[in-house]
Amino acid sequence: MKKINNFKNPIIVVSIICFITALFYFPFIFRSHEKKDVKLGGSSINNACEITIQVSGSDIPIDLEEYVIGVVAAEMPVSFHIEALKAQAIAARTYVLKNTNYGQIPIEPTVAKQVFYDEDTRKENWDKSYEEFEKKVQEAVKSTEGEVIYYNGELITAMFHSMSNGMTESSKNYSGNDIPYLQSVASTDFQYADNYETVTTFSIEEWNKLLKVNWTIDDVKKIRLQRNNTGRVEIVSNDKNKWTGREIRTLLNLRSTDFQIDVIDGEIVVKTEGYGHGVGMSQYGADAMADNGSSAHEIIEYYYKNTSIEKLNCKN
Repeated sequence: MKKINNFKNPIIVVSIICFITALFYFPFIFRSHEKKDVKLGGSSINNACEITIQVSGSDIPIDLEEYVIGVVAAEMPVSFHIEALKAQAIAARTYVLKNTNYGQIPIEPTVAKQVFYDEDTRKENWDKSYEEFEKKVQEAVKSTEGEVIYYNGELITAMFHSMSNGMTESSKNYSGNDIPYLQSVASTDFQYADNYETVTTFSIEEWNKLLKVNWTIDDVKKIRLQRNNTGRVEIVSNDKNKWTGREIRTLLNLRSTDFQIDVIDGEIVVKTEGYGHGVGMSQYGADAMADNGSSAHEIIEYYYKNTSIEKLNCKN
């Protein structure tokens, strides 16, 4: 009987090589197709455990938690209580996930969204205090890693501002949309802020240029301010013109819409209280609450009514 050497048959050799190769690669193929889900308020987001954030103006996506470090460093004074910094981290993480649909679209690093400082900027700003400040901010972010805020199973729009005027603003007053978790609450942060009140003086020429009007001082004296239930100005008017409080804030570059307009010695004096739009969490209020013993979760639950804090949970 003639002995057949299988290894001299090209078809058999190729088959054996393919079989061995398949045995080696199959585990990696299956592993690469494993599906990771994130459970949040009853919803499931694929691959959310590997979320990266694309900051407008940068070509390199940033890990979610690294992004939150950059926002906390930029948006809140590092001298604030650690619990206030933690609350800021939770709010910032929630805001970016909601605003970018879990990292699907870029976000501007500006006050219109969230200010973000990369590591180089933090080093430059903090100089010799960099290691100390970086450690504190990283601690705040790490201790709240993955924590987000939701209302009725949905991520909230976690608006925040620097300093209230004693009351936070409701979303209805601000935009006309009545959002259940963005209601007005008392906030005593003004007691803790050195720069709670600011005074800006304008000549009549400066005033007319900024508002694009041709008034006299007597026209300024006839101004009427209509305020809402949180003390902020809704309407500014006289016999000639009419604006919303938000429009005047923008035109005059004021810190908030809680302002008073007076004429003193021929000049226009505008006194402003608070800083920011006033909606959601007050940062100075958060610091005041933390100083008085409140935890980050208590701060969040106070400023965002009837919300819950949950962790992003990865599941294979």
